[in-house]
Amino acid sequence: MGKQHAQACARLEVDVRLVCDPDVERARELAGKFGAQVVEKGDQIDWSDVDAAFCCTPPFARGPAECAAAEAGVALFMEKPIGLSLATGEEIFRAAQQGGGITAVGYMNRYRNSVRRAKQLAAETEVLGAICHWVGAIYRVPWWGKRELSGGQINEQCTHAFDLLRHFCGEIVEVSAMSQPPPPGAAEDIDAATSVILRAENGTLAMLYASCAAEAKQIGLYVFTKTKQISLDGWNLELRDGDCKDQPDVFGDEAEAFLHAAKTGDRSAILSDLGDALRTQAVVDTAVRALASRRSERVDYSPP
Repeated sequence: MGKQHAQACARLEVDVRLVCDPDVERARELAGKFGAQVVEKGDQIDWSDVDAAFCCTPPFARGPAECAAAEAGVALFMEKPIGLSLATGEEIFRAAQQGGGITAVGYMNRYRNSVRRAKQLAAETEVLGAICHWVGAIYRVPWWGKRELSGGQINEQCTHAFDLLRHFCGEIVEVSAMSQPPPPGAAEDIDAATSVILRAENGTLAMLYASCAAEAKQIGLYVFTKTKQISLDGWNLELRDGDCKDQPDVFGDEAEAFLHAAKTGDRSAILSDLGDALRTQAVVDTAVRALASRRSERVDYSPP
């Protein structure tokens, strides 16, 4: 994602000034394309020379660099999820409030033309409920299959699904969940599959099924209304029977919204800031609690 956002900056004529990564060779490879400086650690960054930062670290690494950037008043874009739990995100949020900076979080599906159009269609009638599935394989990076580093599929990947269900059904207040453990002898210590039922504040019910035991991606969102079913299929959430144009660069679109805000102070194009992302993380954390307790759990969250 660091490469994606650096390329978006270049297309938008924004200078990539610095690349930070403990894997210095990878950092040099990327920085060399833009004439950027390379540093190995976040505490080596001179934030006074930075207007906006993209933080694309794994969930376990979130916190120190993001807080330093936010306290310095640097506009901050964070990839999803915002951390292993709500606590990290709240710490960064408080730092951003102190620094008065702009924030955005990489829930890129909100920027898809198909999702925008589906949201318009849903607003024309009453939403009765929604179902989302997010099925695929283990993501082959060292930290993904370790619960203490990624939070598991339910946190690292399904955060997209929880965010979409919030987006269409409203704020979630209650969560029930059950999971399928990994097969015996598996190298990963995350659940092979998870099923979640969610109740929104207005009473609407939604469901999520997730699995990382498949060989191919199978992703979909189905919103049921009084007059129609709105179906979005595949990783790009193509709107079935829809009337919206293809969107080849959704990551570029979300980066453009963030960078426009950093340049002008106009945040209106940002569709998910850190304050909103905290609400999605609160639902994820509640699902994790429900898996552990094996009973329905309330989403007990007040914005910091």
